[in-house]
Amino acid sequence: MNKKNYFNYNNWLKNSNNRALSILNNMDISMYFGLKGEIYYRLSENEPYTSTKDFKSLENIFKNITGEDIDLSDFYTKKRATSEDFMEEKLKVSPEDLKLIMEEIFAPSIKEEFISQNNGTYKLNKFKPSAYMLVDSELNKELKFNLEHSAIAKLIFHLVNCNNYKRDWIINWLAYFFQRLKKSQVALVLLGVQGTGKGIFFNEIIKPLCGAEFVKTINDKSLNTNYKGSLVENTLFFNLDEIFAKNSSSSSIKNFLKALVTNETITAEKKFKNLEKETPIYGQILITSNELYALEIEPSDRRFTVFSTGINLAYCNFLGFGSYEALSTSIKNELEHFAIYLKNYQVDEKMANTAMNTLEKDNLIQQYQRTIYKPIKLTKLQTNVIEFAEAIRCRNLNLFNTIVDENKFQLRYEIYLDLQNNLFKLENLLPTFQALYGKRFFTSTSELLRELQKYNSSLFGMHNISIYRNSNNELKEYFYLFQIYAR
Repeated sequence: MNKKNYFNYNNWLKNSNNRALSILNNMDISMYFGLKGEIYYRLSENEPYTSTKDFKSLENIFKNITGEDIDLSDFYTKKRATSEDFMEEKLKVSPEDLKLIMEEIFAPSIKEEFISQNNGTYKLNKFKPSAYMLVDSELNKELKFNLEHSAIAKLIFHLVNCNNYKRDWIINWLAYFFQRLKKSQVALVLLGVQGTGKGIFFNEIIKPLCGAEFVKTINDKSLNTNYKGSLVENTLFFNLDEIFAKNSSSSSIKNFLKALVTNETITAEKKFKNLEKETPIYGQILITSNELYALEIEPSDRRFTVFSTGINLAYCNFLGFGSYEALSTSIKNELEHFAIYLKNYQVDEKMANTAMNTLEKDNLIQQYQRTIYKPIKLTKLQTNVIEFAEAIRCRNLNLFNTIVDENKFQLRYEIYLDLQNNLFKLENLLPTFQALYGKRFFTSTSELLRELQKYNSSLFGMHNISIYRNSNNELKEYFYLFQIYAR
């Protein structure tokens, strides 16, 4: 067998000379020893491991399957061995006969399930290659896969709206990952109406190629969880489906998506687990949406390649196959050949890790910019402060003419006189503002001044205050108004 495609699965047997373990192994039963003294066992290679400390019940299970009395008494009794024990040959399993697992990991790059450590313990690799990953590409080089006429290539061609260069980009992107099980630094974004084949591409091509248990579909609701570490772990391929820009624009989700594409690890919480170390990210990322504005993309982005799809498959006779069922069957029949094709594909690494500039991506960037630069709605207070500041700066007498309270006529006269001399008295700020807009906004000059300085610090800054004599020959503090020249 080609070593590149070999994976040492179910290598649980520590002591091949132990007859009891050999009997279990021949029946596809495997087990290992846990850190808390429990036994983890599975009754077939396709089942997950189950833990137990009910060792007598486990003996009964083994007897039911094998017909043999498998002795696990060393796990639940501490009796000393007698001469009779040595005389009678027993099918005995002791703790030292089993591999002790210190940690469960997900390591696609390591080619075995039980990974030996230097101290005699083991790690359990939760990764298991799909059947398509194990196909022997060397022995099948003579097999000619006609990509151009395949259902898979026709679907991909349709998903990029009949553009050969974009189709080749996707195939190169897929081959890069499939050969290395190492994610690209670029996520693929497919935008198009419902029924164009985005789901078929993920569920009927990517999912079986990578193994159904190691792919995840993530939606908006999933992204809003606090336990994003659980989303990331033990995954080879992500489909972020129907992610809306308005929901993905929050800083936490936006940063999570960026990290998901380019980071090797992420610090994120997992349910019922302490945040002790970072979670590795292995997954390639496909983003699909029926919405044109599915994602916020910044002008400097290097993470996303965006393509628009063709029309609904029902409107083009399911690419000539007549029905969804016929198209799906053809794809299924081609998968092994397509896997071999991907394994032998001459990958362009630079292309696989470089986001492609497209009109669709430019449109998303423009949408993002319009959102960012959308005019901010001012509060009533802000509107009043700006109007007041501009009236002083531009010597707008019309605003001050609206002061009609007889008790404020002297104030209005002082304002007219000061503005003609390019001045505005500091102590007149608050009474003038209150005469124009009421007393509910500010109760002190310092409060008003702080707001004016936010708008125009040059005019209302403390550095622009000078002392002049007023008409009564009193020294007062004034803001100096810069000359406005006619154009």
